[in-house]
Formats: sequence, structure tokens, C-alpha cells
Amino acid sequence: MPEHEPKKEELIALIVEDDQDVCDLLQRIVESQGYMVVACTSAASAQEAFVANSPHLVLMDWLLPDMDGLELVKAFRSSERGKYLTVLMISGKDSPEDLATAIASGADFFMGKPVERKVLDIWLSAAFQHVRDSLQREEDDLSLIKIREELEDNNLQLEEALSRANTMAMEAEQAYIEIHQIFKTVAGGILLVDKHCNLLRCNDSFLQMAGVSREKVHDQKCYEIFHSCLCNTEQCPLQRIKKGEKRIESEIEKENSNGTTSYYSIISTPFKGPIGDLIGVVEHITDITERVKAEKALAESEHRYKELSLVDELTKLFNKRYFNTQLQLEVERANRHGQPLSLLLMDIDNFKHHNDTYGHADGDRVLARLGQVVAESLRVNDVPCRYGGEEFTIILPETSGEQATVVAERIRSRFAGEVFRPTPQDTVRKTISIGVTQYRAGESGQSLLERADQNMYEAKQSGKNRYVLK
Repeated sequence: MPEHEPKKEELIALIVEDDQDVCDLLQRIVESQGYMVVACTSAASAQEAFVANSPHLVLMDWLLPDMDGLELVKAFRSSERGKYLTVLMISGKDSPEDLATAIASGADFFMGKPVERKVLDIWLSAAFQHVRDSLQREEDDLSLIKIREELEDNNLQLEEALSRANTMAMEAEQAYIEIHQIFKTVAGGILLVDKHCNLLRCNDSFLQMAGVSREKVHDQKCYEIFHSCLCNTEQCPLQRIKKGEKRIESEIEKENSNGTTSYYSIISTPFKGPIGDLIGVVEHITDITERVKAEKALAESEHRYKELSLVDELTKLFNKRYFNTQLQLEVERANRHGQPLSLLLMDIDNFKHHNDTYGHADGDRVLARLGQVVAESLRVNDVPCRYGGEEFTIILPETSGEQATVVAERIRSRFAGEVFRPTPQDTVRKTISIGVTQYRAGESGQSLLERADQNMYEAKQSGKNRYVLK
């Protein structure tokens, strides 16, 4: 964690939105979250504000009057500040292809219009975590640059001191003092290894990393003291230095005796004698465990945020937003290739009564189980979605209406066989009514959905716990 945990009032948010009403709304919401806000209505003014204010968070529209929003994102990302910037794109475009395009162009998060306060608050909470992680990554990068600069300076001093010690006997004692001081003060572990892997010298920081005492390293090979995945391979820094490479940067992971894993950055350079002959290698080792863990945690959180935008959290099926987009794509594909397409729309019978009797928590358990039954009953290319409340829908590509009834019956019978125990005394079985319909050439996705809804209504009116195909 950073020594100084960022507070939102210390962070700057840049809003780029050409619609003044939307821009004002976004500014009020973001300011209520504690950010200092700079608002712009054009790409040109946004670029000037970006240079002047170095924002941490950018909320922007895709379609701007004077520049494509994706080009503006790329311009931001190309700057030094852009490497640590969090970008939330807000747009009326909301298809999976649009989402993928925005992410590929540099956006971290994507939200469709119109802007909903509750949804934006959720994204801003996720964005703050992303901003905090980016600040930590920036701090780690600056620290690593400083360490590398120190290492280059120290390596130069070390080579000069060793050369003087071997060529001029009268400077031997002074050279020893200089080398000893470098070994004591350099950041991280440093060691000298000869061409036969013998450990010639090391500092106390290296001994601490290796977990050994100075007495135990006497007459030991480097790989016996600090073994890594590079040892005894062609990627061993010493072997590469012997083949003529001048500078090698490596990152390794190493299992500790307590079962944990540590990560290290290793910079290796030649260790030469007074006449330029190769004696061995100088290695500088830096512990980068915290940085690597932070990067992995950030990657996992980003994956989770993207997944949440398409998946219903309770049932683990796709959500209504994804359904609307995918239904349009499948209708276009069916028209283009002349293949059949079917749709199932299902509703849990008497679900309101169940909620009123046993509570919404138990109702959620029924919904979650139906989601599992649906997912387990389908092919890979079928698209199961939670349409809303207790309604579920399934897009069945390359499937006729008659074939779709087989799927409907499979789901109906399996769910009817489920036993729920909302209380220790009660045993409950739930049923579903399903509307099944096949796409008719030239009709819209909305028309297909409405016919499935009518068939589902008829299934309920004719007794429930059944399907109707028309």
C-alpha cells in the first residue's frame, strides 16, 4: 500500500461531454463523490485541460463535435500521464462490439446512456479502486526507475574501483574502502560471481533475501545459495554474459521455505579485470513482490468489472442488456444465412405468492436454482438470460420451433422436480410456464419477443407448468 493513501478530494476528474445538461449532471454526481472536477464540452478544450490539470479520472462521451472520442482516449493514453489514467466512457453505443472497441482503444470502463445515478455511483466506486491501484503502480514505477539509476551509478563506481585496485597497488586500500561502502549502501542485494558460479562477495541485503548467514556462503556456488528458475538453463545471466551480452534484466518468482512466493528483479552486468578480461558477473537483486501482487490484483479486478456489465449477479446468466444486443445480432444472422432461430420466454408460476409467504431471500434461492437448471440444459452457443424479475429468456440459434420445445420441456421437467425447503417444516415445488416461438423471416426481434410473451401468457392461462408453441 502507498505510504499516503489517496483521498478523493485530492483527486482530479475531467469530464468531456458536449451536451451541457448531461455535463452538468455528471459534474454534480462526480463532485458529490468528493472529486475536484474540470468540465469540458469539446475535445480541444479537454486536451488543454488534460495538460493543465493532469487528471486521475476521465469521464467522457464517445461522440464529440470536434473529434472521435476514441481518438481522444488514444491521445490521452499516449502521454506520460496516460499510463496511469482511469477512463470511463459514457455513450449511447452499447453493443458488445462497441464495448470491445472502446476497451481496445484505451477505456477502462464503459457505461451506456442515459446516465443513471445509481449505476454511475457503482462505476465511480470501481473507478476509485482503479485510480488508487494506478497511483500505486506509478509510485512503484518511479521507485524502480530510481533503483535502476542508483544501480547504474553504483555499477560504474564498482567497476572503476575494482579496476584501480587491480592496476595500481598503491590504491588498493582506498579501493577496498570504496567497494565496501558501495556494498553496504546500495539498495537491494548485490553479489559478485566468477565464471564458475563461485560466490566471491555479497552484501548483507542479499544474505537477508537468501535467508542465510555469512558463514554459510563460504565456498558456495551462487545457485546453491539463491536458486531460481534461471539456474542451470540457457537463460542464466552468467552464461549469457559469457556469450557477450552487456546488460541483462530478468524478473523471477521464487518459492520461500514457508510456502509463500516472492518476486525479484535482477540486473546483471559483466565483472571485468584490469585488462578488460571477464572475471564473472555483477548482479543486483531487488524485491518487487508487492508490485507484482498489486498488478495481479488489478488485473483480476478489471476482469471482474468487465464481467459484471454483462452478467446477472444472482443467476450467473446474461442480463437483459446483453439479451437485447444479442437478439438483434441473431435476427440479422438468421436473415442473412436463412437459418432457423427460436426464442423461449419463461416465468416462474405464482412467484409473488412465494415471496410474500417465505420472503425475498428464499425467492432469490429459487431464482438462482432456476438459473442453474437453465445453464445445465443448453448447448454452448445458446444464450440464456435473466430478462427481469422472475422472467428468463433463451435465444436458440439454428433451432426450429419443434426443436425448441424439446429444450423447453427439458427445463420445465427438471425444474418441476426440484425440491425447496423455505422452512424446516415446509417442502415446496415450483413450476414454470414457457412461451416458445420460431423467428419468421423479415420480422423484428421485438415482434419475435412479443409473440413469445403471448405464448407464455397462454401457457399460464391454460393451467401453468407447460409450454405453448405458436
